Amino acid sequence: MVPINLPDPTLMRMNDALEKQYVSEQRGYIGASSIGSACERRIWNQFHWVNAEKMTAKSLKAIADGHHSEELMASRLRLVDGISLHTNQENGEQFGFEDGHIRGHLDGIIFGLEHSQEQHVWEHKCVNVEKFEKLMKLKNKDESRALLEWDETACFTAYNPDAAKHYIERANKIVSADKPPPRISESAAWFQCKMCPFTDNCHGGKIPTPNCRTCVHSTSTQDGKWICELHKQGLGREVQKSGCKDHLYNPGLMPGTQTDAGEGWIEYKLNDGNIIRNQNATVTSLPAT
Repeated sequence: MVPINLPDPTLMRMNDALEKQYVSEQRGYIGASSIGSACERRIWNQFHWVNAEKMTAKSLKAIADGHHSEELMASRLRLVDGISLHTNQENGEQFGFEDGHIRGHLDGIIFGLEHSQEQHVWEHKCVNVEKFEKLMKLKNKDESRALLEWDETACFTAYNPDAAKHYIERANKIVSADKPPPRISESAAWFQCKMCPFTDNCHGGKIPTPNCRTCVHSTSTQDGKWICELHKQGLGREVQKSGCKDHLYNPGLMPGTQTDAGEGWIEYKLNDGNIIRNQNATVTSLPAT
């Protein structure tokens, strides 16, 4: 008799509990690791809290494995004579930098590589065997470009001022953009769109989450702040999450063409011909005319 491999009910319940426990704590900044994303619209959507990102149990477990393996690898590296690895500053905080709305964190600072006392950034990655073998092939081909060709969001093996300038300018462009950048593809079937948490917004007509960052009245400033142009005031993080009764969606986020507008309201025509009105932090359908 051929055994039937049914999913284990206890493990399925465990996975469900993991996903329910996870609460997306949306970043208030553009992370250095995300600025290498192939799609600028995805970065913009993350920055503007267009939708609460969900995580599958598989992804949550992979992240946890990465954290555990990072601690293990750090302890092993410290066994090597001449290696000095620092994963935290003297005050206990992680190494990192902040520039306006752009931030980055380092897994560590390491000295003593190849008997050199120069300072290097230590970046730990935990990947499956197939992806690791791909890195090894690229390393044997050209070590100086291996990480770049392996995964564009990973660190570089050597400081590249041109690349650094490019990504800083890219991040600043996204921060200052008052509407979403173009999609990476006009097809929802495109592989990067299928894996994107914002595909329903970009391709499916899903209305974004109402908050200050999706409101037409808000503006991000280059010094890392948000202001409300309507109420002429700064916006703290907690205020940004809740928004207010005057919330009006950024037209670039709406699934239709703007047809009319007035004080405190905007109307849109959807692809199916229906008309919707955005007013007082709500979206309602209007009767056909």
